[in-house]
Amino acid sequence: MSVIIEDGRLIRYEGGEICCTVSEGIRSIEDLAFSGAERLERLLIPESVESIGNYAFRMCYALQSVLLPRCVSHFGSGVFQHCWNLKSVRLPEGTETIGTDMFESCHELTSISLPGTVKSIARSAFSGCRNLRVIDAEPNQISLLPPAARYIAVISYMEKNADGGGNEIIDGFVSERQKNLLDLAVNRRSAEAVRYMLSRGLVSDDAVREYLARSAERSRIEITALLLDHSRQSGSGTDILGEDPFL
Repeated sequence: MSVIIEDGRLIRYEGGEICCTVSEGIRSIEDLAFSGAERLERLLIPESVESIGNYAFRMCYALQSVLLPRCVSHFGSGVFQHCWNLKSVRLPEGTETIGTDMFESCHELTSISLPGTVKSIARSAFSGCRNLRVIDAEPNQISLLPPAARYIAVISYMEKNADGGGNEIIDGFVSERQKNLLDLAVNRRSAEAVRYMLSRGLVSDDAVREYLARSAERSRIEITALLLDHSRQSGSGTDILGEDPFL
C-alpha cells in the first residue's frame, strides 16, 4: 500500500488494493485522499481518526463497505460522492452534520442509519441515491431531511413500528402527506407501513382500496390479504374489499 502521511494526516492514497486498512495513529483523512481509487472495495478506518475531509472517497466506484470509527466528529462535503457501489452506511454516534453532496450518486446505497446526534442535513446529501429504501432516523430528525428522503424515513419508521406504537410527529407527517406516503407504501408492497396507518386511524380503508387499484398485481395480492386481516381483527364483520378479483 502506497500512502503519503504527514504529522498523523493521511494526505494521499496511491495504492491499487481491493481492501485497505488505514494505519492506527492516523488522526485525519485529508481532502481527496482516496479520490479516484477505482479498485478499492473495502476500507477499515482505525479509532484514532477524528476527521474526514472534503471528497475524501469521491469516485471510489467499487467501494462497497466502510467501517467508520466512533471518534470521527467531522465529515467534509461530498465524502462518498459517486461511490456507485456503496450499499449501506452507519454513521458514528457524535456525527452532527451530513454535508453537501455527502452521498451524491451512491446508486447502490439502500440503507443508512442516522445517529441521534445529527442536527443538520444538506439538501443535496442524498441526491441521486435512486435505490435508497431505508433511512433509520429519530422522529425529530425527519424534518431535517430533504423532501424525498423524508418520505423514505417515515415509511422506514412505520415499518419498524407496525404494531401501532406510534409517535405524534410521525402521525402529523402522515396526515399532511397522506397520499404521497400511502402511494409509496402500496407500491413498495410495505404491508407494515399500511398496517401502521390503518391501526393509527391515519388512513381509511377506502383510501387504501383506491391506491390498491393502481398498484401492480403482486402488490394487490399482498395488500389485499393485509386489509382482509385488518377487517376481521377490527370486528367490523364486513369484508372491506368486497369481491376483490385478486384474492
